Amino acid sequence: MKKVLATLIVFFIVSANVFAEPLSGVYKTMPSKTTGGWAYVKFGVCKENKNFICGTLIKAFSKDGKTVKNYEHKGKYVVWDMKKAGDKSFTGGKIKDYSDGKVYNSKIEILSKNKIGVSGCVLFICQAQEWSKLK
Repeated sequence: MKKVLATLIVFFIVSANVFAEPLSGVYKTMPSKTTGGWAYVKFGVCKENKNFICGTLIKAFSKDGKTVKNYEHKGKYVVWDMKKAGDKSFTGGKIKDYSDGKVYNSKIEILSKNKIGVSGCVLFICQAQEWSKLK
């Protein structure tokens, strides 16, 4: 009985952690249509509000694949204030395209263990990308 109880407790602790932050890790963006460069974005809970998910730009690359040293937007949010809207979706947040400086309404869908769909919209015009998980 003690083993069963201990197993259940461990299961609930692990389950709570898995479901508390289902979107985490580092993702590689698709190349920018404007610059051809891409970035690594790290997802986790937002610093300002633990009820939301944010994505921070941690590394940028030029279109030739070289790391952009001292990238001015490193450490800034690319995606912020995403709210869980279902098992595999997040809405209500914003996404910033640093190549043009514009901010869009955003949503994210977990497509698989290693891929997310990220979209940004203005009115009814949306653009979407698939980002691949690195770790």
